[in-house]
Amino acid sequence: MTPWLQGTGARIDFDGPWLVFSWWRRRNDRASGHGGRLYLPPEWCVSVRGRLSARDGGLRLAFRFRPGGRSGADVVAEIVVDAERAETAWRSAEWFAHEYRVEDLSASWRDTEPATAEREESRDWLSAPVPPTTQALFRSVMARLTAADV
Repeated sequence: MTPWLQGTGARIDFDGPWLVFSWWRRRNDRASGHGGRLYLPPEWCVSVRGRLSARDGGLRLAFRFRPGGRSGADVVAEIVVDAERAETAWRSAEWFAHEYRVEDLSASWRDTEPATAEREESRDWLSAPVPPTTQALFRSVMARLTAADV
């Protein structure tokens, strides 16, 4: 694997035709999972958004992938880069967007507030239709929670 971006608790590598997002659990972070890897073809990337953290100046990069070009099946992977590496990480994101023809690249990464488009995208995500299997799972979980309350 070829290392590409090193973040806080995560890393992005190129492994052949795959872009590999790896994350790991910090010893003192009880809320996180055990870590893992997400393999995605870089050609599936449809947008890269960058936003500075108002708190520490770190850069949060969000990569949105659309598997097989199907709408409604997006996968988003984020990485947070320390303030010292923010400029280099953004240049890497610009290279990636150019190399893989990602049309939607956040041009205002130095803004600490989310753009209007980002806020509206998140609203769309919350109200997006879900498949029947997901609806059935949600109903089942809610029924169990309701039964446990009685």
